[in-house]
Amino acid sequence: MSARDSAEQHADRGAEAVQLLAGVVDLGLEQAEGLLRRVRGVLGRSDLQEVVADGQQELRIRGELLLGRLAPASESHLEAVARRAAASRRPSPDG
Repeated sequence: MSARDSAEQHADRGAEAVQLLAGVVDLGLEQAEGLLRRVRGVLGRSDLQEVVADGQQELRIRGELLLGRLAPASESHLEAVARRAAASRRPSPDG
């Protein structure tokens, strides 16, 4: 392999790297354009406050459902009252 072949391979790799980078940049710009179009569409709505309120309510409900799945279930209020009432009816060990 001559020095000239090595230089050509190096140049080919460099060109390939530039093409890959250009492809990544193009993809990023395309995604940014789509996002800007969606933002303009949302900001142009006359019912923007209602959309925001609906979004907040949906997020709150999602959070409540998630916490319900992850947090340990608390004791029911009526169960706690019944347990205290039953304990107060038991004779004390002193008397």
